[in-house]
Amino acid sequence: MRKSPLDPGPDPWRPSPGRNIAGVLRRLLLVLFAAMSVAAPAALAEPTQVEVRVLARGAKFIGGYRDSMRIVLTDADTGEVLARGMTRGTTGDTQRILGSKQGGVDRLATDDSAVFRATLDLARPRRVTVSATGPLSQPQAATTVTSTQWILPGRHLTAGDGWRLEVPGLIVGLASPAAYQWIAAGTTVPLRAAVTMMCGCPFSPDGPWRVDGLEVEAFLSVDGGRQERLALTFDPASGLFGTDLRATAPGLYEVEIRAWMPSTNNAGVGRVAVFVR
Repeated sequence: MRKSPLDPGPDPWRPSPGRNIAGVLRRLLLVLFAAMSVAAPAALAEPTQVEVRVLARGAKFIGGYRDSMRIVLTDADTGEVLARGMTRGTTGDTQRILGSKQGGVDRLATDDSAVFRATLDLARPRRVTVSATGPLSQPQAATTVTSTQWILPGRHLTAGDGWRLEVPGLIVGLASPAAYQWIAAGTTVPLRAAVTMMCGCPFSPDGPWRVDGLEVEAFLSVDGGRQERLALTFDPASGLFGTDLRATAPGLYEVEIRAWMPSTNNAGVGRVAVFVR
């Protein structure tokens, strides 16, 4: 049959039905492979549990339910924050913790001991740094300790006490006088300070933390002059260290109290300033 001059004939640019189906299949496969490559890391990620506990040096766990220890877990290589939060719980069992010094105790924590728990989704081993800051309830004594270790996917850090850190120091809190209190010249004001371990554990004449193993002194300066050392004595009834501060002349009286525990290398400082007129 003779072709009409109006018939353009087959379009060389239009794919045949077979070619069109093959192209669609190729595009579907590309989309599928792309989706699989994106989803692969998530599919391989394994939940990994981490428990962090913070022990006061020479004492018990640092606990609380609000302003305790702030915990941050970060990737040591990238700085990515993996988890953050606060320790929650009690200071633990005194006999169990102190008894560990005689050996035979692998786990110091009890079920109610202060802990921070996190679950990390890890697709690969991570070198993780933990940072613990506190106790936040005592900002004048707060300190920061860090530690770094590898964490493997699916390998939980929960055995024993988990990831246990140790915080050095002593808490020194001024009970009297009040900061920037006005005092009349020629009078005396009681200078009183509370000193505890970082977990809040108190000192006493015959308790686990003995007062005879602690040195507490006050240093007084007037208007920025030379410091005068004052001896502080322990009052068993109140559990405070103190002396009487004599306001002999007008000026700004600045007091620094220093506490030192030689057996544990723990130190703490508290400061207060008052006006004498």
